[in-house]
Amino acid sequence: MAKKSKKSPAPKPATKKSANKPAAKKPAKSGAKPGAKSGASKLAPKPVSSGKGATPAEIGAAVVAHLNSGAMSDTPLWDRFWSDAIESVEGSGMGWAGRKAMEAKCAEFMGENEILGCRASGPFVGATGFAVHIEIELKPKGGEVMQMKEVAVYTVKNGKVVREEFMYAGC
Repeated sequence: MAKKSKKSPAPKPATKKSANKPAAKKPAKSGAKPGAKSGASKLAPKPVSSGKGATPAEIGAAVVAHLNSGAMSDTPLWDRFWSDAIESVEGSGMGWAGRKAMEAKCAEFMGENEILGCRASGPFVGATGFAVHIEIELKPKGGEVMQMKEVAVYTVKNGKVVREEFMYAGC
């Protein structure tokens, strides 16, 4: 007796609905974003911010405008944008912690020098801070007129400058 072979059923012809339907996607691994390739989440960029409040761009623009205005007092700028817990670092490797210490450092500098002119350019803005290029013409007490160039780098957190660092040319 001959065996009957079983035929598989013939495929159904494609209909308009099934022909245009995209193939089902495999579900993403748990914890991965939809559409993310495996391992891509470790390499994907993440948002970086200085937090709430004034942005680095806003504070940077105010600093540049202030320096170029010829104003001899920085107090209004500090009152508006500096943290009381400011860290101030000079290119010489010395640092000051807190607003009172920073103000004393600045008062000492102003007492030892006569500022003849100041020109600032920038700000050069980043996600968490900004930098300003500063050129100062000054005359130390009992000395000769000199030109000073520095880059000031400011770190901003929640609308306040929390760190300033001054980097000098030729030091």
